[in-house]
Amino acid sequence: MEDAAAGDWGLLSPRLCQQLVAPAVSTRSLLAVLALPHLLYAFVWLKPRIWRQTFGKQSVPIFAWTGAAGKALQFISVFLWVWSSQPTGVCPRTPLSVWQVLLAGVLVGYGQALNIGTYRAIGVTGVYYGVRLGRNVPWVTAWPFSHISHPQYVGSAITVWGMLVLLHAAMPHPQALLTAVYWTGLYVMSGIVEDRF
Repeated sequence: MEDAAAGDWGLLSPRLCQQLVAPAVSTRSLLAVLALPHLLYAFVWLKPRIWRQTFGKQSVPIFAWTGAAGKALQFISVFLWVWSSQPTGVCPRTPLSVWQVLLAGVLVGYGQALNIGTYRAIGVTGVYYGVRLGRNVPWVTAWPFSHISHPQYVGSAITVWGMLVLLHAAMPHPQALLTAVYWTGLYVMSGIVEDRF
């Protein structure tokens, strides 16, 4: 079975189709890493004065940089978690079906369209809480804000579910599903913090 998976994914290094022995990323560690950016967002939203006092005029760029670093850490951790959790590494145990590829493409494509649309509508300053950090950010009602509340969070959550569709071929057990539910819950909580506080 492992050889078949490696053969189906000839573009990938054969090492990626074998289980990563060390360092293994535990599910508990992964869940903590997934929460880190959301904890940072909550802190900056709830305590913007502390962030501004610490970083001054660089508050937004430093927040943007740490937010991007947190996202990179999340995705690297997910990749290593899958690689270290499966006998076939990051390669599917079974070939992907056409519907899986299409569904994943639609979900990831729409999710990223919402993310890109958010950046285009309010810019980095708007995305990274410029309004809370003393910057002038105009109120936007155009797409994607005209269609959905918290389009960036919704887009990110939809992207997670699109990736789960692909991941299911490599990791067809409840841990992957529960991780996607948990990650989606983090986006919901970030939206609630922004709406209620």
